Amino acid sequence: MKWLNGYKTRMVLVGCVALIVLGLGSAKADFIWTQKADMPTPRWGSTSAVVNDKIYGIGGRPSQGAGPPLSTVEEYNPVTDTWTKKADMPTARFGPSACVVDGKIYVVGGEGGRSAVEEYDPAIDAWTRKADMPTGRDYLATVAVEGKIYAIGGTLSYDYGFSSVEEYDPATDTWTIKADMPMRLWGLCANIVRGKIYTVGGRPGLQAVPHVQEYDPATDNWTQKADMPIGTSQMDSVVLGDKIIVIGGWLWSMNLPYATVQMYDVETDIWTIEPDAPFLRACFSVEVVNNRIYAIGGTDRPHPCPATSTVYELGPVVDLNGDGIVDSCDMCIMVDHWGEYYPLCDIGPTPLGDGIVDVQDLIVLAEHLFEEADDPTLITHWKLDETEGDIAYDSASDNDGILNGSPLWQPDGGMMDGALHFDGIDDFVGTDFVLDPAHNLFSVFSWIKGGAPGQVVLSQESGVNWLMADSVDGALQTDLKEPATGGRDPKPAGPPLICSTVITDGDWHRVGFVRDSINRILYVDDVEVARDTASNLEAASGGLYIGAGNGLEPATFWAGLIDDIRIYNRIVSP
Repeated sequence: MKWLNGYKTRMVLVGCVALIVLGLGSAKADFIWTQKADMPTPRWGSTSAVVNDKIYGIGGRPSQGAGPPLSTVEEYNPVTDTWTKKADMPTARFGPSACVVDGKIYVVGGEGGRSAVEEYDPAIDAWTRKADMPTGRDYLATVAVEGKIYAIGGTLSYDYGFSSVEEYDPATDTWTIKADMPMRLWGLCANIVRGKIYTVGGRPGLQAVPHVQEYDPATDNWTQKADMPIGTSQMDSVVLGDKIIVIGGWLWSMNLPYATVQMYDVETDIWTIEPDAPFLRACFSVEVVNNRIYAIGGTDRPHPCPATSTVYELGPVVDLNGDGIVDSCDMCIMVDHWGEYYPLCDIGPTPLGDGIVDVQDLIVLAEHLFEEADDPTLITHWKLDETEGDIAYDSASDNDGILNGSPLWQPDGGMMDGALHFDGIDDFVGTDFVLDPAHNLFSVFSWIKGGAPGQVVLSQESGVNWLMADSVDGALQTDLKEPATGGRDPKPAGPPLICSTVITDGDWHRVGFVRDSINRILYVDDVEVARDTASNLEAASGGLYIGAGNGLEPATFWAGLIDDIRIYNRIVSP
């Protein structure tokens, strides 16, 4: 893409592409997990459903042997990240299944009401009893196709699955027997893709199997499909972009649950293993709202299966350069890598990209243009916008910094609103531990102005100077380096990484360090200025110093302004 070196040329192309992209319809971005507000009632073996972008958690049990099943219903609003208690289900249940037809939720089966069918109307917060299911069962799967509900599989004894398939018509409140599944299964999942039902996993007896079966409601026929890579049961699954995503589950319930994420492409009949979820989980609920996945409750242990109340969201990250807003700069990054395999920019189509940077990725980015980034990979963010006091607040987490000396707040003096002025004598901000450079991929960026050779922007107590001006010319330098090794082939510690770009010239500069899996990279004003390889970095466990060196040496105190420090646990590409 050398023909795009001119800034004006790039911006014209970005503008044209953005206009085209905005008219192409929707696609969705790559995803990362974030923990959300806990569900009020911890439970496992519950079910859930979505109506009007609200998630309803229904039934379940606190833990094995901890009393009867629950009738509890709680509504989650992803926009406000809040839960609301709703009317209890008439029949308390463990291991039921739920689906939605015409804005009403139908809860089917489960221990405590194995034949029971009850309809919930969220509009009036009321329940109605419906015709019983012919074959009572727990841990069945239900899906809705063209206004009909299909109840598939299940069990009564947890060591023997059913092959039963029964169709319920809410309009007539009647059931019809359909063709049995080829296998007897319980603890399975079922999903709809292009009008066909796909059952995945489950147990015929005590242990899970990897089998996948396709059911065509139009012909009442079953077809065997490619097996999952990992057999699992009592997991949950959702559909995004005509792909089935299966999360967690058990081989059997005497083992720890999986954190595995598996994805099935119905068009190619191919499974892939995706990055693990950051939690072990079985007997939980997974739903999709606004193309974000929500994993709710469940258990992370084998028997006696204590219940959890945690909620995790899998949502998009599209702020490619980590400056807090999705804008033309991010567009330029994507255009510069057009036609390449560049994972940072491969954010479309849903759910995990397609291996190349192309128009699908621009569609995703265009949908978020000019939005402030809600980036869960931003682990600390000191805006330094305060106007008084001795605390520099961390807006991303709880790593607030304490002012030492007498740095001065400059409410109107920063590049991003306010900034903090350091006197170069004894001013600095101290924080608690944030991360160990030896164990993380990470990125750190800050706006700075002033300074002198040898002075430090950011360092780590008991560690090294992360961002500083080198002692000769005032060029950007990092002392994050490979550690010394002993043994038969001892090696000294690696050298610092220094660029040739001076940062102490009195102008504002955005300085940054990125650690990917093999490289150290320095940035000045969002331009890469130095790079080398480093197999690992020195470990450190101390807090951070803003505006001073790691040993608080007099010559290292920063004389000038520092603004908007961001640390990410991902690779940022400005």
